[in-house]
Amino acid sequence: MTRFRKFSAALLGTVALLAGTGAAGAPSGAQPDLFSFSEGARLVQYPDDVMLSQMDSSPLNLIDGFVATDWTGRASPSPVFVLELPEQTELSRISFDTSPLNRDEKAVRSVTIEVSDTSSTSGFEMVAEVTLKRLKNNQSFSFDPEFLPVGRWVRLTVVDNHSGDDYSALTGFHGYGRQLTAVAKMPNVTGTYEGHSGWGKINLTQQGDQVTGCYAFLNGRVTGVIKGRTMILTMTETGLDGSPIKHRAYFGMSANGRQLIGIGRDTDPALGEGYFDFYAADRTSNRASGC
Repeated sequence: MTRFRKFSAALLGTVALLAGTGAAGAPSGAQPDLFSFSEGARLVQYPDDVMLSQMDSSPLNLIDGFVATDWTGRASPSPVFVLELPEQTELSRISFDTSPLNRDEKAVRSVTIEVSDTSSTSGFEMVAEVTLKRLKNNQSFSFDPEFLPVGRWVRLTVVDNHSGDDYSALTGFHGYGRQLTAVAKMPNVTGTYEGHSGWGKINLTQQGDQVTGCYAFLNGRVTGVIKGRTMILTMTETGLDGSPIKHRAYFGMSANGRQLIGIGRDTDPALGEGYFDFYAADRTSNRASGC
């Protein structure tokens, strides 16, 4: 049986607080953030008061790897998020970002963390109760090396915020450790997808782990690679002046292979590093058509 220890990360000396700042939740050069969307983590439960596509406050902003975007939602009832990781994972530490916010009053104060190796709805064991500082990034909490949590599902519950505000907000939730399996894979993505947000209709062709495709908006073209259950694409559009506009996007597929979900970001540093668009589409054919 996997061993867990219930503890208060704000009180016990076995938890190390390593606070810092930066554009992402993990310091530069650190190990991969296994909770990030780009690493294959998926939100399978989240509060229904904010849509995933509402990028100014989307729950996806917790795992987009960018500190300047935040999830904002009603503080009551207590917001609950469940992450499904692509692999069984042993966690060594977790980290949180609480800045910047457009209103400081909604900064999250207390959270609990549970881990399950059973399913997204059962088998959860409490592994941490954390009190966060206001407007501070890279608030990192290490687990006792003798009791490292192991599982595929992580449940984050927001208990309260610092001021009793009607809304709570958090800019980043990160996890670090090691993956114990290597079985995650994406269904073959070849097909036509009708988008109901983002780039509209898109056509994809997969050969091995390589992906090519096109979409009608600004004569868009895509190339990329599949890593585990994540598709990493370079999306190139033709601007009005004829110059190329490039984006990078990370896509995941629903378990039944029928829906494609992704987030895109600009690759030009002058345009910023934040995610600029959300994409969701239903597969309408298993064959790619022309654009």
